[in-house]
Amino acid sequence: MVCVGVCSCELRDILDGIYNDALKLKEERLAQRKELTDKITYTEQQLMLITQDMKKKIHAMVEDVEQRVSKALNEEIRRLSTLVDEFNLPFHPEPLVLNVYKKELHLHVEQGLGSNLRARLSTALALNMEASQKEMTEKMKTLLSKGTVSVYGVIGPKRQPFEILYRLNCDNLCADFHEDLEFRFSWGITTLITRFAGSGASFLAIKKNTNSPQGTCPVTPTTPTDVVDSRLLYAQAGLDDWSLLSRLAIAGATSQGTMGCLLAAGFLFKMVGWRVVALTGAIYGCLYLYERLTWTNKAKERAFKKQYVEHATRKLRMIVDLTSANCSHQVQQELSGTFARLCHLVDETISEMDGTLKELEKEVNGLESAGSRAKVLRNKANYLAHELELFEDAYLKIHN
Repeated sequence: MVCVGVCSCELRDILDGIYNDALKLKEERLAQRKELTDKITYTEQQLMLITQDMKKKIHAMVEDVEQRVSKALNEEIRRLSTLVDEFNLPFHPEPLVLNVYKKELHLHVEQGLGSNLRARLSTALALNMEASQKEMTEKMKTLLSKGTVSVYGVIGPKRQPFEILYRLNCDNLCADFHEDLEFRFSWGITTLITRFAGSGASFLAIKKNTNSPQGTCPVTPTTPTDVVDSRLLYAQAGLDDWSLLSRLAIAGATSQGTMGCLLAAGFLFKMVGWRVVALTGAIYGCLYLYERLTWTNKAKERAFKKQYVEHATRKLRMIVDLTSANCSHQVQQELSGTFARLCHLVDETISEMDGTLKELEKEVNGLESAGSRAKVLRNKANYLAHELELFEDAYLKIHN
């Protein structure tokens, strides 16, 4: 009976130790669970704050890139004539050769503009992109576990340096270009009359704007409407007179009537004399002959390039906003992609912590179950020891 009592006491001590160890482990796991829960909450809050901050910075950088590309492209368009002059493919006005010349010129302009834009912007944009990616990486690195940082290197393997693609597509943009290589005498009668009529009409238009009611005050305030109407009528009449004179002059100059030529020649002979007329005719003929002889393929090439520059300039100015928006979209995609990869790594870290938290929950539940069973067995051991003590007091001590 003494041996049974000793065993029951040892069993009670063992069960009591198991119960105390279970309680201690449970408290440690609960502390770990609380710490991990707080870390998950902190990580999620920091991720939200960093996301908001990075969205603002990405938006600011996208706007900056759009402005830079727009400014650089406008400056390159203003220097388009220099780029076109650098095109040295042999020129010939034959239609088949000219079509090949146009295609090669389209390609030259597109490659030249793209190369110039990259030279002006690539270094600065690359530095800004690298700085932005480094900033978001350093901020997100604090939210990642050590294992994630060591395995993935934060943003994964090193890729090719980011470079903006400038899609100008000059071939389609200038497909409607049609050159005009016909010889036109710069001192021809039709050209002079048209030029003079145009300058006269411009002068009258300027005078009309100067005399408009917004720029002056009427002399007689009682009848301002009459004054304005009379000025408008005079200006309109002047414009109509110029257009009518120009049409009549051009029609007369281009007419082939013998009577008109004889009358004009007789009038000139009578007014200035035949020597002046002959000298003027000789000078005029020499000018015509000079321009006609100098209208070579080289001159045609210069005229072609000038017309092309004017046409391409108009077309390129139409796509400045579109091109700058496309470039800024590329930057946005790159930065958003980098940030998305970082967020994915943070999500993986949070998932790992969630898995660890679930394991702690299972371990805490197991420790609670083990502690409960140990407590029940300890109570039974205490009850058994107490019964043995009563039995010993009642029978064994009396017997002795």
